[in-house]
Amino acid sequence: MKLFDEHVVLRFALLITSFLFAAVIPDFVEHSDNIVVVIPYVISILFLDYLAVFYRFPSSNSQKKIRSDVNVNEVVLEPIRNYERDLIEKDRLFQMMIDVSSEGFWTFDVSSNKVFWSNKVGKILGIDALGDSFEVVKGCVLESDWESFRKSLQECLNEKRNFTIRMRLLNKMANCEAIVISGRPQCNEAGLLIRVIGSLSAIQDSRNLVRENDFLSTCDSLTGVSNRQEFLNELAKDVKKSTDRPDYIFALALLDIDSFAAINDSYSIDVGDQVLRIVADRINASSRSGDCVARIGPDVFALIFRNIQGSDVNAELISIVRNLHAKVKMPLKLEGKELYISVSMSVVVNKDGDCVEDLLANANAVLRDMKKGVNHGGVQFFTGGIREKAMNLYKLEFEIRRAIQAREFVLVYQPIVDIVNGDRIVGFEALVRWNNSERGVISPGEFIPIAEETGLIVPMGAQILRMACEQTKIWVDMGYENIQVSVNFSAKQFALDNMVDDVRRILQETKLNPKNLKLEITEYTALRESEKTIKMMRALASMGLQISIDDFGTGYSSLAYLKRFPVHTLKMDKSFVDHVTDDEEDASFARMVIGIAHSMNMGLIAEGVETRDQLDFLRSEGCQFIQGYYFSKPLNSEAALAYLRRHYKGESTPSQVSMAFQMP
Repeated sequence: MKLFDEHVVLRFALLITSFLFAAVIPDFVEHSDNIVVVIPYVISILFLDYLAVFYRFPSSNSQKKIRSDVNVNEVVLEPIRNYERDLIEKDRLFQMMIDVSSEGFWTFDVSSNKVFWSNKVGKILGIDALGDSFEVVKGCVLESDWESFRKSLQECLNEKRNFTIRMRLLNKMANCEAIVISGRPQCNEAGLLIRVIGSLSAIQDSRNLVRENDFLSTCDSLTGVSNRQEFLNELAKDVKKSTDRPDYIFALALLDIDSFAAINDSYSIDVGDQVLRIVADRINASSRSGDCVARIGPDVFALIFRNIQGSDVNAELISIVRNLHAKVKMPLKLEGKELYISVSMSVVVNKDGDCVEDLLANANAVLRDMKKGVNHGGVQFFTGGIREKAMNLYKLEFEIRRAIQAREFVLVYQPIVDIVNGDRIVGFEALVRWNNSERGVISPGEFIPIAEETGLIVPMGAQILRMACEQTKIWVDMGYENIQVSVNFSAKQFALDNMVDDVRRILQETKLNPKNLKLEITEYTALRESEKTIKMMRALASMGLQISIDDFGTGYSSLAYLKRFPVHTLKMDKSFVDHVTDDEEDASFARMVIGIAHSMNMGLIAEGVETRDQLDFLRSEGCQFIQGYYFSKPLNSEAALAYLRRHYKGESTPSQVSMAFQMP
């Protein structure tokens, strides 16, 4: 109920107003001269009275009528939303969901050709910077697996088909050995492909599965191919099959990665393992279905090419082998760098052996012959003479081992003469000979290459160094205090990490002053792993030893390393000295080497001087030190002492030492 009715109040207000107008009319008439002026006031009062009494004001609760035949939905007003903030929140939620997942996720945008990787992918692959392409996957997996993935992705883009691929990893930093990557195409309303959405998950350490399935008993854990024992079992089966069936032809091949140790030394063992896995993968991909592939040595793979058929069996086998060899030796891409490898491959057909042992021995003989010859890095088939040659080499290797233990190696000493200061002797070069109990004295050219190949040069070299130091110490104690003896060091000796310590220990044990010892190395040895070599040479030089570059000019002929290396003496190779008097090119080279030695304040020794004309030429060009048959052949220790007595201080002119004191 309302306390006041606004319409009633308005009516009273109008009546009061009309009374007020009526009250002033008499005064207005009294002072007005014209009565007509009063008429509008009267009309106004009457109008106000009419409104107050008769006018019907509209009701305040009156409303317009609404049609009942029309349904009007109720409109619900919502608060204004921040859609940009909502999208950010959704992205964060999505990122959190994929990050906590055990799988990695990726999307490939078709229009931009860019890939988005989730953070989990980087953790699985062991890589921080994933980029926006599939290149990161290419660099982590085996080549054949990458080709399978690339092909599947292309089919997905062309045919809008799902795919799932298993890929084996190369990266040792990864948290698994293999991954499974899946992809699913996504199209817009028009049916056009806009992106591919996929996942990437890790396959946990396969070695656990290997143990469960007894996989290690037959397969190599690093490369996944058959191991040596399984290979021997398979080869035995093929040998038996060829015995039962004379028409069955198979071939055995050995594939060796050349200088594989250098890959481990120059890069790392992990890189070496990756190379082995890639090579194994390439061999598998290039071999035929049914062939056997195995790893039987650190860097040696073996293959059995089974059931070779065709009108020309040899041509068929050659085609198979050459195709495989060409694919295996293709450059590798590792850690963003291109790595070139050389591969030697030997092949033996089953007719060249009656049993497993013969076939392997023949294949090994071919491989060993290749790695020493001009066919290094190629393909060679077995021939009858190779086996006999290999047997002789095996016998020689055994005899060298026995000779080291029996101390059959002896030293001879060739004088080094100063032709500027009275043809006096300044030192000797210690040269090794093998005094074999059955064959007599054997030339180093016959046994040194075998010792180098087998690694026997290391214990042999240590024995030679000790003998040279002991003999030099005897001469020094006899009063020849300034005599210096040079000892040749091979590349394998110089590559030993403990080489400097071994030299120091021998000097201490023989009590020889380091100034009386000079080490000779070739240019190849000096430049092999140059930074390591410089460090070792400086350590030797700091002990008081001198370093000599042997056969200078026959190797790299690079002058840059002479500045960096602590080299004291150059030795000009005999091949250049032989024709200095009748070949202008050799004469020019000799002058150049002499000039280099003088300009760099180094000593220079000309090797192989045999004639007076050669000596006169070298003397006229300023060469100070000479070594060769003109003065003396290599001498045994007694003859060397006699030469010392005659020429140590230059008391007499050079003369030939009696042949009775010389040793060839």
